[in-house]
Amino acid sequence: MVTLTAPYVSGFLAFRETPFLLEALQRLKISQPTLMPQVVFVDGNGLFHYREFGLACHLGVLSGLPCVGVAKNLLQVQGVLKDEEHQSQSGASVT
Repeated sequence: MVTLTAPYVSGFLAFRETPFLLEALQRLKISQPTLMPQVVFVDGNGLFHYREFGLACHLGVLSGLPCVGVAKNLLQVQGVLKDEEHQSQSGASVT
């Protein structure tokens, strides 16, 4: 269990969660090095973050491991507009 000390701020998830994920990977590397992953799937965006560098990117750069962002919400994809079609495919409501 991890106690987060920073509040959630939309768009800045990496700054709140990356230190704890890095610590977990480091503990695994020390205690069970044979279980270190070859790739990490992250509950957050990577390149599809609207700043094009989300949690998966931060963790990948800092850990040296390939990371794939598997987010609940599609924030942005270059060249794709957030129109009705996008909203229907992402499961979001049209506003």
